[in-house]
Amino acid sequence: MTNLHYDNMLYAQIDAVHFAVKALGHTDVEVRISETGWPSKGDPDEVGATPENAGIYNSNLLKRIQMKQGTPANPSVPIDIFVFALFNEDMKPGPISERNYGLYYPDGTPVYNLGISSSQSPGYLPQMVIESKSNVLSINFLIYILTCLMFAWGLSRP
Repeated sequence: MTNLHYDNMLYAQIDAVHFAVKALGHTDVEVRISETGWPSKGDPDEVGATPENAGIYNSNLLKRIQMKQGTPANPSVPIDIFVFALFNEDMKPGPISERNYGLYYPDGTPVYNLGISSSQSPGYLPQMVIESKSNVLSINFLIYILTCLMFAWGLSRP
């Protein structure tokens, strides 16, 4: 028994991986979260897949990243986390939730309130201006994606 207390499942899962890796005799393995998120829409049996729950999950996740907070087992080690996903994926197969993890709709409008201040729309990420309806990405669109990725990466750095 560790006597550690968790207020979220993500940190419990991260520490479970740390403990499992250590039990296998490894002490030099970094754990990074390659995808985490919450769907904003789902099938009728996916009752938790709502814009409100997705906004709460991702807003709280961003706050923890910004605080450079570690897990209860490693409180001084900030976690590398990558949010899944930037865009909803309309063409993805499977349940409705699989197509609705994005922070943005394919047309560039924000899906839900993320609690980030913006002069355009308080609480929402800024709207993207996508100039072309074709499958070819414009330079502005690529620059915007890179800016978002750099912003997220910067929040997770010590």
